[in-house]
Parts: sequence; structure tokens; C-alpha cells
Amino acid sequence: MISRFFFFFLIGLFPDIYIYFRYIWKKCQWRTQVLYTVFSLLCFVLLVLMFGVYSSSESVATLYETSMVMNALIAVFVAKLFFSIVDVWTLAFKSRILRRVAIGVAAFGFFTYAYGIMLGRFNMSAKYLTVENKSLPQNFDGYKILHISDFHLGSLYGDEEIVSKWVDMMNAENPDVICFTGDMVSILADEMASHMDALKRLKAKDGKFAIIGNHDYGDYHKWSSMEARDANLAKTEENIRQAGFDLLLNENRTICRNGDTISVVGIENWGRPPFPQNSDLKKAETGIASSTRIFLSHDPDFWEYKLEDNTDYFLTLSGHTHAMQLGIEIGDWEISPSSLKYPYWHGLYERNGIQIVVSRGIGCTAIPFRIGMSPEYVVITLKK
Repeated sequence: MISRFFFFFLIGLFPDIYIYFRYIWKKCQWRTQVLYTVFSLLCFVLLVLMFGVYSSSESVATLYETSMVMNALIAVFVAKLFFSIVDVWTLAFKSRILRRVAIGVAAFGFFTYAYGIMLGRFNMSAKYLTVENKSLPQNFDGYKILHISDFHLGSLYGDEEIVSKWVDMMNAENPDVICFTGDMVSILADEMASHMDALKRLKAKDGKFAIIGNHDYGDYHKWSSMEARDANLAKTEENIRQAGFDLLLNENRTICRNGDTISVVGIENWGRPPFPQNSDLKKAETGIASSTRIFLSHDPDFWEYKLEDNTDYFLTLSGHTHAMQLGIEIGDWEISPSSLKYPYWHGLYERNGIQIVVSRGIGCTAIPFRIGMSPEYVVITLKK
């Protein structure tokens, strides 16, 4: 952890160090040198302080406001980083054109990030998929699942009208069932308060199921005690139920259609360290009624590491990755840094006859922005 922090610390300081020694040191008056140094250090210290406030505040409004301040500071950092990366080549190639390119790239980076803050994170999209499986009962042929994930409602504070419009879009899909795969909140149970009416309006013929994700536990927060942390988790779980979701905590439910059945199995979060590993598959399968099963796991790593070739679970639904809220999407082709961390990071994947759908989610984590990887809900039609 310390080595990782030191790495990000060096990355954070690199643009300012480069710009200082390249353009300020020995080329500007001492007043300019002092002003640039003080301004750069203040920005860095302010970012650290804002992160500290974010990780300890118990006010949803404060969480949102500090995240937006961090966004502004990061936008400036991105511009300086892009400039430094391109401008460093001018040391080898004495070219004024390269310097102009560096300035252009810096401006592009700043305005692209600003777009991600102001517009990109609100650009809701719908993804339509068809999942075929021979084991699917006949009466579930054409069954429509609305898969949503990672609301992170704290990142949508003050945007109740937008969330309400998104709910209207989802209801217009007329789904048979809704499956939510975790991270309803980023930290605090109170993040749900202003969005409860919209969440209650989400409707499906056979109901709506939910699981919890790593953020719902509140582990990314400095609680006064474990009791406070547990009370927040209990309130989050209760709020999810009050919003009309059947919350599956290592549990299963059966959906019946004209004598045919499928089971929906939901586990608590499981992920590679440092993520929580609270799943209990054996408990989740207790009393299960059908050998044809849909599996809800917040982290797609469970599908890769734990389900192996369990063909009873013909379809797994996951979220968690957010597609790192950053990438390029052109038609069906897409690329994101998320692929470097997760082999199954977005979309539909198949392995040995079983499939997983990974959603890039709706909200954002501590930093509310999306560039390229817009929020989405997924409509999945089952076919025999």
C-alpha cells in the first residue's frame, strides 16, 4: 500500500517538477519561481485535504462538494500531465511545432475531462443483448431482464430529475424482471434519501432483485466505530428493501412461469484483495428450486475464479468495473484501461457454455466523471 501511494505521489508531482525545471527555474524571476511553487504545492495539498474530508464526512452534500473540488484540481493536473508528456519530446527534437502540439494536447485533455464532469456522466445509454442457452425452460424463451448496476447515488446528489428520467427510460423497456448488481451507494446510506421516490417507481412484472457491492459496506470511510459502520450498512440494506428491491444476501429466489422455473441467486461481495470476500455460495444455494439459474455477483472476478464450469449458472450478471469511467467506444468496438485489470470488464462473455454480462454501471465513484464509457442499463433477452 505504501509503495502504491508513493507511486501515485510521484506521478502527481511529475508535471509540476517538469514544468518548473523546464520553464521556470533559471528562466524566470525569483518571484515567479516562488509563486509557481506555492501554487503547485497548495493544489496538491488541497487535493489531499479534500480526499481526507471525503473519506470522513457523514454529509452527502459535503461528499459531493468535495468530489467536485477534487474534479477541478484533477482537470488542471490532467492538462499539465498531457502537456509534459508531449513537451518532453522537445528535449530531443528542437521543434516549435511540438511545443504547440503540447499546448493543444493540454487544452484537449482539460476540456475532455471537463466534458466528462459536466456531460459525459449524464449521457445514459441502453445496451441490448441476447443470451441463448439450451437449458432455458420453454416458457422463459423471450424473457426480458433489465440489468442495472453501480448507482453510486452520492455521485448523483442534486440530480434527482435526471435519475427520475432514467427510471422512465428503464420502465419503458417493460422488463420481466430487474436485477441490480450492487453499489447502490458510495459510502453513506443517506445517499439514497433524495432518490427513493424514483427507485420505488422502477417496475418489472416479476419484481426486482438486488445484491450489495463493495461500496455498500461503507469500508471506504473513517467511521468513529465498527458499530457506526454496521449501522450504516444495516440502513443501506433497509433502504434498498424500502425502495422495493428483494435484497439477496447469499440467498436465492424462484421465478415461475406456467410451470417452468428459474432461480435467481445473489451473493454478497467477493473480489480479489483488497475487496471484501463475504460471499457464501453454499448458503446462497440452500433450498434452491431450479437447476437453471441466474447468478448475481457484483464483482465479475467471482465468475472467473469461483464458478469455474458450473453449468447450472448459465448466466451471471455483474458490474463493479465501471469500465474505469474512461475509454473509447466506436460501434461495437471499445477499449478502456479497465481491460488491463479485469479480463471481463464490460459486455457479454462466454466460457464453456456459460455466460456473463458485465455492466459499466450508472453512477461514479469518488470522482464524478465519465469519458467515453457512458452510464448504461442493459436489456437482456433470453432465448432457448
